[in-house]
Amino acid sequence: MGKKFYIRTFGCQMNKHDSERIAGLLSECHFQETLEIGQAEVIIYNTCSVRENADNRLFGHLSQLASLKERKRSLKVVVAGCIAQKMKEDLLERSPHVDIVVGPNDLGALPHLIRMSEEKKARLCQARDKPQQEITSLPSKRKSAFKAWLPIMTGCNNFCSYCIVPYVRGREHSRPFEEVLTEAQELVDDGVVEITLLGQNVNSYHDGNGRGFFHLLEAVSQIEGAKRIRFATSHPKDLSPEVIDLIAQRENICNHIHLPLQSGSNRILSHMNRKYTREHFLHLTSLIQERIPEAALSTDIIVGYLSEEEEDFWDTVDMLKKCRFDQAFIFEFSPRPGTTASMMEDRISKAEKQRRFRMVNDLQKEISWQKNRSYIGRCITVLVEGRSKKDPGEISGRTDNNKVVNFPGSSELIGKMVSVKIVDAGAFSLKGIAHVPRRTTSHENCVIFKGELQRISD
Repeated sequence: MGKKFYIRTFGCQMNKHDSERIAGLLSECHFQETLEIGQAEVIIYNTCSVRENADNRLFGHLSQLASLKERKRSLKVVVAGCIAQKMKEDLLERSPHVDIVVGPNDLGALPHLIRMSEEKKARLCQARDKPQQEITSLPSKRKSAFKAWLPIMTGCNNFCSYCIVPYVRGREHSRPFEEVLTEAQELVDDGVVEITLLGQNVNSYHDGNGRGFFHLLEAVSQIEGAKRIRFATSHPKDLSPEVIDLIAQRENICNHIHLPLQSGSNRILSHMNRKYTREHFLHLTSLIQERIPEAALSTDIIVGYLSEEEEDFWDTVDMLKKCRFDQAFIFEFSPRPGTTASMMEDRISKAEKQRRFRMVNDLQKEISWQKNRSYIGRCITVLVEGRSKKDPGEISGRTDNNKVVNFPGSSELIGKMVSVKIVDAGAFSLKGIAHVPRRTTSHENCVIFKGELQRISD
């Protein structure tokens, strides 16, 4: 039996997928995954560096390994991902508990690095700016039998002033069109119900032969048996009306779009190098709401960005009121080393950032609660994902438009589509009961939800 490894993942969906590839790669090399960190002979932290608190969390976790390494001298600690790419050898100097640093472009070298570290009793770093091999060629060990990430591109060319992604993930690189379709078909054949197309900016996908994201999304949606298709993430400057119309037309493309606003102020958007205006963003959201009435919109907001004045902040508040997002991920601005913003004076105090954060967060919670309340009494199809984290007596899943629903049920329903009647709602989730509709010859007391006829009277 091979050595046991433990993976802890921080950050975005791309990181989660990279962790699945690390697990697949090590499993092929006869390592065995464990969920207990104390049993592991190799501990891997797959990291995110988008926010400052991600760095702090990592070093907090690393410091806790001191006693474990004292008890287990052969233990190897690996830091992978974006912080590894950003810090490289500096990470080895800063943290004596780390044995191996490996960047996102060199994940395929990890088994070799582990062996070399053991044989030479050395601490190693490999974090090159260009991939050692195509990341998509690595094996993958999915966490779910019925959900899968499908990367269609890596990297980013946008260079938003606050964002470190282009520096740690590199420039945009799109996968071949047919390769993506082949993998999507393989996932469906393997029983996957929900596929999420992944990229830092999926809307800028292009295959070099005139086919962009619209064509790829259309082709994937035509695969027989592909029941749910999601994508993340969209950049507002690149989301096209054609993609919006395609979502409206295809029942298996989910009614959820994550559209990062970041700021409601044109002055701040320009400073951020976002390449769109609040007027363009409002046009997009109006188009989505008009053509996909059931669509749920989520977004990202940064408060306290560098020179954000009170007027700029209230522009953001105004956009939340106008767009009425279903969900917003709100962050206080923190400069990331190496970005354009890190070279400028940060004039907003921590206390002021916190005040603005609380105001925006409270407003968004109220909007989310109001929007979720509108689902009470409706019956909606839920893909059951697992046991509820808050109540072990319940199961939890997501609707087509990404609403979390908790309801009483058996673990046998995990991975299945279930009709659920919504009986209550909070700001972050819905509560329901499994629903078996009566036979009917009439459409009375029913609603249409992404092409599905659902009874609401029972």
